[in-house]
Amino acid sequence: MARHNKRIHNGKDRHTGRKLPKRSKHDETVKTRSVGTGRGFIPIKPQPRPTTVRCNCSGEDKDKVNERLFTELEKIVPPATWNELTGTWERKVLVIPRFFARKHKAHMHHFRTFARERMGAHLGQKPHTRR
Repeated sequence: MARHNKRIHNGKDRHTGRKLPKRSKHDETVKTRSVGTGRGFIPIKPQPRPTTVRCNCSGEDKDKVNERLFTELEKIVPPATWNELTGTWERKVLVIPRFFARKHKAHMHHFRTFARERMGAHLGQKPHTRR
């Protein structure tokens, strides 16, 4: 049975026994992700996210922002669901989607209370109070 060895191994041709010339070294290039002259590697990093700070809305600005956010939220969340058993429209809870809360994070501290009060008025319910 014949062995299946490569013809050239360790710089020698197995059939003839001759040494083969060494390969010439190619020019070393700088890695593609590095920045600068190639003396030091500086990886490319994503930009850090800006820190979110609470808004500094005054009285009238706060009211305008709350109204704008509420109309935007009403377009996203359906106002109520139809209950087949009772034959009425029902709204169980106001749910603010996560993407909406993330998008308007700076205003959430004053918008949540506004939305609760507004939804209570729409449904004819009293705002929730703790004992």
